[in-house]
Amino acid sequence: MRGAPRRTRVGRALRTGLALLLGASAAPAASALDLEGTWYVLVHYQDSATHNPDAWRWEDRVWRFTRRGDDLEWTEWPIVVLDDEEGRFERLGSNRQSRRLVAWEPTEQQLADIRNGLQVNSRGVKIKTLQASADDGAWKSAGATSAGSAGSAVMLSYVEDWSIRDAGGTPRFRRDDSLSGGMAETMDGSTEYRTEEIRDDGRELVGSYQRDGTQVGRFRMIRSGETETPRGSGLTQEQRLMQMFSSQVGLNLSADQIRALSEGRVTPGVEVTEEERTTVRRQIRDSVEQAFRQQDQDPRRFAPQIESLTRQIEKQIFEEGKTLEEVRRMLGAGELLP
Repeated sequence: MRGAPRRTRVGRALRTGLALLLGASAAPAASALDLEGTWYVLVHYQDSATHNPDAWRWEDRVWRFTRRGDDLEWTEWPIVVLDDEEGRFERLGSNRQSRRLVAWEPTEQQLADIRNGLQVNSRGVKIKTLQASADDGAWKSAGATSAGSAGSAVMLSYVEDWSIRDAGGTPRFRRDDSLSGGMAETMDGSTEYRTEEIRDDGRELVGSYQRDGTQVGRFRMIRSGETETPRGSGLTQEQRLMQMFSSQVGLNLSADQIRALSEGRVTPGVEVTEEERTTVRRQIRDSVEQAFRQQDQDPRRFAPQIESLTRQIEKQIFEEGKTLEEVRRMLGAGELLP
């Protein structure tokens, strides 16, 4: 494992900008890790919050780090497409597919695909601009609110902060998120990828992974070629717009409803009055429409898609028993789409 740069070296790197990303120090340049470029990230984890906590699960994504002047742009694509999908998914009813409950590892053919460059779906893509911190040498984002107003009692605000520490040594990638409302209890979460070993002359990173203290496991990060849109996807501009908006929807429920849903009191089999359901449905629709207005788009142009997304969110809450936190994750990952 490579050691972290000394504080004096970090200070020198901050004065040069680009040198910070490359881990500049008095050591030879070949010893520094260069994060800039595209990486494939594979995670194996166990989830203590599920009905099967001993099962191993997997997820993957693509990260790209790009210098923009003195800033560092971090792009994440949560949906990855391989030419050969062997071993990754299993077929469920109605032609739906689900990740297999295994610690899936790519074959040699799949590894070659990863290294050559992967296809990525634009659904759920996130981009953050990070700035170098003079205090501790880390890269940090400013955070952003997805919807709502922090000062309103009936609106939810969602903020994500991304950071990278020791970018030129053994990087620690961290994502902190917060979901809050004016009269509701704040729900905080964090995800951390902590590098423990660098392999293959800086082309592969491995280390520990944790999400909210319930998902715990390992990650593997492999340098990849340039990304491309899935071949033959045929997405129109309108469809791509809908994918983007789906991940930006907030939920402006009342304080009592926020508290009830957050505590998981709305579960399958629990009777909810039609009046309560109608009220929540209306407020969900208002949230979806607000996401369009924030992008200077007229919601009336997308009435069918808004209705579809509203029904899906409503179903997850009332029929599937999902909490607000779970629905928020699904929206952020682009799993709910008209």
